[in-house]
Amino acid sequence: MRGLAVGSAPFTPPEMSLLRPPATPRLLWRQLPVHSPVPFGPAWEAVRHGLGLRDDPRPRVREMIRAAFGADEAILLGSGTQALQVAIRAAARIVGDDPVVALPAFSCFDVASAAVGAGARIALYDVEPSTLAPDLDSLAATLAQGARIVVGVPLYGIPIEWQTMEERARACGAVVIEDAAQGHGAFWGDRPLGGVGVITTLSFGRGKGWTGGKGGALLIRARGGRRLPLPSGGAGLPVAEAGAFAELGVLLRATAQWALGHPSRYRLPASIPWLGLGETRYHDPQPPTGMTRAAAALLEHTRALAAREALARRANAEWLLDRLPASLHVRTVCPPAGSSPGYLRLPLRVSRGLPGFGDPSRAVQLGVMPSYPSTLAALPQVRARLAQGTGQWPGADELVRELVTLPTHSLVTKGDREALARLLADYVG
Repeated sequence: MRGLAVGSAPFTPPEMSLLRPPATPRLLWRQLPVHSPVPFGPAWEAVRHGLGLRDDPRPRVREMIRAAFGADEAILLGSGTQALQVAIRAAARIVGDDPVVALPAFSCFDVASAAVGAGARIALYDVEPSTLAPDLDSLAATLAQGARIVVGVPLYGIPIEWQTMEERARACGAVVIEDAAQGHGAFWGDRPLGGVGVITTLSFGRGKGWTGGKGGALLIRARGGRRLPLPSGGAGLPVAEAGAFAELGVLLRATAQWALGHPSRYRLPASIPWLGLGETRYHDPQPPTGMTRAAAALLEHTRALAAREALARRANAEWLLDRLPASLHVRTVCPPAGSSPGYLRLPLRVSRGLPGFGDPSRAVQLGVMPSYPSTLAALPQVRARLAQGTGQWPGADELVRELVTLPTHSLVTKGDREALARLLADYVG
């Protein structure tokens, strides 16, 4: 999830302070929030490519991503947030200058950062707590107020009712961007998330299941006669070439992920407060750059591992869902019919949030985490750009209070799953 990256100081409004995880000694933490496999072999290949000792893998990776997601064009970028930033700017070429971009009121803070970086005015639409999908009435109101770019975000790899949302937007002359940053391993019908929208963004950060250490992609498709007016390969876009420092940064990330990406070692970096691991933070937007050679090499050499990881996430999530207690205090998020969630993490709605667990510290040790600590409306950077002034987003507010997520990755053991099931059975509500 984008919010797991290291960066600027966290923003947590005072009224949200009770939603923070309990003060568990960080050296006792042991479960990673998310896991993207980076064995030694792929990490070493990333080093060799990043240092220029091997050929440039980016043309191959661009074609691999384009084919895997059924796109006409694939443009490799330095991060998923940068990809979304470029996508918003590109969509503005269709809808006209000074557009209003509609964002879900409950989402990763980096979605807001991308809109800020694109220089767009912002509108917010509410989110339905039972599905994490757009509240269609709220979206319709936002479109009626003038939003002409809509960002759809399938949170935690839970697909959303894409066709309905796109039809509502198209009727108002709006363009929809599919932000599939958290969608690896999920499917809408027979198409992978990332292969659904006319405009799609992907993220390959360290917690996305399929990782390049860092990186993202903008995908473009010609459907229904609509196509972004972009040159082939993204030529002419305001995207700088990744430099030596960017290559070094990816190599350091890949090395750290290989060395520390296991529950037995994760407690070491998690014990360093300024790293902010597991925290949702707002990051100031950065000028877009291209993907590094090292990131592309890591993507190329971990694709099969990432596919197996996606199967493990789904299996662990389904195991836990099968054992949920019959309780009004613990409720699931329902994906739409005909879809297959990717379960980057397992989202659950619990009546009192994290404090309602009988042993909140134990829950944190096992990887249970509260979700985003505020709505996007609470971010000063968003408030400064809101096109419609103030508004009401009750679904988003409810999710801030109640949504927690559980780890699903392949390093979650049978004992971990059983302990999580017991915690949910004992939830006090």
